[in-house]
Amino acid sequence: MSKPRYDWWPYVKGMIRRYPELSAREAELHSTSVSPDLSGMPKGKGGASDPTANAALRQLPEVNRRELEAVRQALEQTRRLPHGEDRIKLIRMVFWAKTHTVWGAAAKLGISERTAMGWHGDFIRLVAKNFGLLDDFAS
Repeated sequence: MSKPRYDWWPYVKGMIRRYPELSAREAELHSTSVSPDLSGMPKGKGGASDPTANAALRQLPEVNRRELEAVRQALEQTRRLPHGEDRIKLIRMVFWAKTHTVWGAAAKLGISERTAMGWHGDFIRLVAKNFGLLDDFAS
């Protein structure tokens, strides 16, 4: 296996791998509790709080939010490319489900290994571009 060509390459691959976890964390932060407080204890100085307003104000840390947005944008851009859904299937198999290597995903999708490697690299570069690490990539 060859070494990454760029220092940012492994970081961006980590961003892509963290995407499902960050999406779940973000959804959890924005969900509201629908169970009533049965403790009978006072809420503190401010009186009753609004759980919907509190959920709207919670956010991921800035770097995680930027990573999440970079991957989301890359997914949207990839969907619009030729064979976009197959490209996303490859990303899911390799990065999120972790059931296939790039070569195994190529065989599963019925594409050449060279095409699969190109799609894999294109997606990584799109995420890097959306994150601001790469300015000259045009897909």
